[in-house]
Amino acid sequence: MPIAYYDGQYLERDTIRISPTDFGFARGVTLFELARVYGGKPFYLMAHLERLERGSKMLDLPLPALTELADIASQVIARNSYASSAIKFYLTAGECARPSGSSYMACEGFTPHLMIFEDEVMPKHPEAPYGLDLYQSGQRLKIVPFDRDLPMLKTTNYLTGFYAARQVAGADYDDILFTHRDGYITEATRSNFFCVINGVLLTPQRGMLLGITRHVVLELAAQLGIKTIERDLFPADLAQATEAFTTGSIAELVPARSIDNYHLATTMDGKIFTALRQAFSAKIQG
Repeated sequence: MPIAYYDGQYLERDTIRISPTDFGFARGVTLFELARVYGGKPFYLMAHLERLERGSKMLDLPLPALTELADIASQVIARNSYASSAIKFYLTAGECARPSGSSYMACEGFTPHLMIFEDEVMPKHPEAPYGLDLYQSGQRLKIVPFDRDLPMLKTTNYLTGFYAARQVAGADYDDILFTHRDGYITEATRSNFFCVINGVLLTPQRGMLLGITRHVVLELAAQLGIKTIERDLFPADLAQATEAFTTGSIAELVPARSIDNYHLATTMDGKIFTALRQAFSAKIQG
């Protein structure tokens, strides 16, 4: 059984219990981070932990020092000994010791809880975690209007993505591409979005979670000399796109073959996507 960390203890994950009065469960106030682990080594762990720390400060939730968190993660990883995995951090608001009145401002004496889990990840291919079929054919994206709550925070709230995915279930789409109420593209349900227009790599600049894999791709693009612009993108812009893909910690880089009625049949062999995919794989191997 996998070993996890819970409030100062290392124990079997299935023995962990969360109170139904914990605001992490009862009100959805839970910060979340997930970092890939390759060969026992976390990938960009400190970047994930720094984002977790920013969220804890915004919500006024206590969090151990980042060096301590990294050490705890290393202990969990060593105890489980997976060849490939994902390390997950959950920081809940905890129970409200003195609830009173009708306002959240009246709740005092919270007892936050920190949990660190590790799940084994078994990629179907070294450069295609979800399998070569998807990477050779490309995913189909459906544009759906949606405004993300507090996009600067990574939380366990995936309700809108969960709901939107079920609205198009059975249709000819693999994932959702969200747009803000003002019309600009933000992100997919669990990943960031990139496209190539006139040889320039473009990615949205606001309204979405700034993903760590997105950050790595921007670093690699700069190293490869690929011109990159972060700006507002609108669905109409996609008529000019020749490549498009999404990025995420588990999926890494996944090409898109269509977005609504916009077809991008060249993405899978596209010059920029291919260069970034190869550079990303090389970075993992390194």
